[in-house]
Amino acid sequence: MTRPPLSLPSRTLLAVAQGLRQLHTTPSSWADLLESYGAGVKPQLEPLLVALTRDGAHPRLLATVLEQLAASREELERERENWSFVWSGPKPLHNNVSDTWATITRLIEEAEHSLLIATYNIGLSRDCRDLFHALAQRLSTGSLEEVQLFFHPKQIEHKLGLEPLAQISEWFERQIWPWEPKPKAYVDRRLVEGPQDGCYQHAKAVIVDAGHPKAKALITSANFSETAQRHNYEAGCLITAPWQVDRVAEQFRSLVSQGYFIQLDTG
Repeated sequence: MTRPPLSLPSRTLLAVAQGLRQLHTTPSSWADLLESYGAGVKPQLEPLLVALTRDGAHPRLLATVLEQLAASREELERERENWSFVWSGPKPLHNNVSDTWATITRLIEEAEHSLLIATYNIGLSRDCRDLFHALAQRLSTGSLEEVQLFFHPKQIEHKLGLEPLAQISEWFERQIWPWEPKPKAYVDRRLVEGPQDGCYQHAKAVIVDAGHPKAKALITSANFSETAQRHNYEAGCLITAPWQVDRVAEQFRSLVSQGYFIQLDTG
């Protein structure tokens, strides 16, 4: 007979284990004990306890088995809590999940040490510029240590002359970030070296406080633009496990160190 899958929460498994440790003998039936812990416990645990008892297991050994199962379940629960779904789209279609624009603005406001934004198209809307202006002010006061921007200058990608890096830098300072101090801004090296059949930086992410206990990262299909984050259908995942956030941040650090991204000369 196939046993039902074990899906009980860790706290329930621990409660049953505690009850088992109070037993001095093996009962003839597990029904009364298991039913006292609520609906759904008996169908999942009774077949397991019956099978282990048949093999000679004492209640204390059964308790140890459940405690180990609870530890594994708790780890899975923490893993599930470390991410959440984020969505963009016309209201009210995203009312039941986190909104992309609200998530990004909250992440930026909560940043205490560093911020990394990766996007393909970088927005020129008033809302985007207001966010960048606020970041410049935080850099100037020292309330934020570092801001990095990885982007593709889509608005001028077909207008680059003989010195594309200088032209991108000038456009960035004039249209994207005219304030002081400047962030560390990067573009795909292939954009500077010449045509690559449209193969350029296309990743979208917002990483906050990498390397710190409260690190968070949003991986999303949405560009850092008002249209993408408020109107397009876009999907993303918010990660709150610091070790996972650090892995994402390390990927960008590695690409910079290996020369795949080139930093703009923004003075």
